[in-house]
Amino acid sequence: MLVDPTIEVFLTRLALSFGAAFLLGWNREEVGHPAGLRTHVLLCVAACTAMQLGVWLLAETGTTGNALFRLDLMRLAQGVLAGIGFIGAGTILKQGSIVRGVTTAATVWLVTVIGLCFGAGAWRLGLCATGLTLVTLQGLGWVETALKQRSYGTVTVEFDPREISHAALLGRLEAMGLGIRSRCLEEAAGTARLRCVGAFRGEETAWSLRLVEGLRAAPGVGRVSWEEMG
Repeated sequence: MLVDPTIEVFLTRLALSFGAAFLLGWNREEVGHPAGLRTHVLLCVAACTAMQLGVWLLAETGTTGNALFRLDLMRLAQGVLAGIGFIGAGTILKQGSIVRGVTTAATVWLVTVIGLCFGAGAWRLGLCATGLTLVTLQGLGWVETALKQRSYGTVTVEFDPREISHAALLGRLEAMGLGIRSRCLEEAAGTARLRCVGAFRGEETAWSLRLVEGLRAAPGVGRVSWEEMG
């Protein structure tokens, strides 16, 4: 018969899961991602609880004389991770050709694995994974910023098609350094709207001001807006 985990063991593992999820969730909450502090804590504690349930069931059942009966803890972990996939998918957003939230989805999946580690009693592995995840989210974020060569955004232009064509506007955008990834043209009675998603190089604020001023100077152009997409 396996040793039955005590209440102190249960509480210690849950506390470790809570602490790890709190640190990782705080990182996502700070930058305003969909899955924030409470989501990460709940997921990690839920995974830890599910894994401890499996450990408890294993201790309770032990070894039986029935060769057909065997408790497989890995099936429980697989079921938990499969369910987390739906929550992770809900954090991924697509704006035009830009996909956001993939890092948060990966963090949600990883924090669940960390909860399984603590729930199984592998607290050293859970702590190492928590530390490495924090280094990845914080340290590599700075590296990405330093290496970042392109930024993405969406420009929307309302214009009079009788004075300027959308082809001419596209030429102006490309001349000003916007690498167009996708575009959408809408036309109504006497007015038209061009919406382009693209990439550019350089400092975002100064570049976007030049872009807006350059477009407004074109004949027949009315409202111009710019939205950075990160």
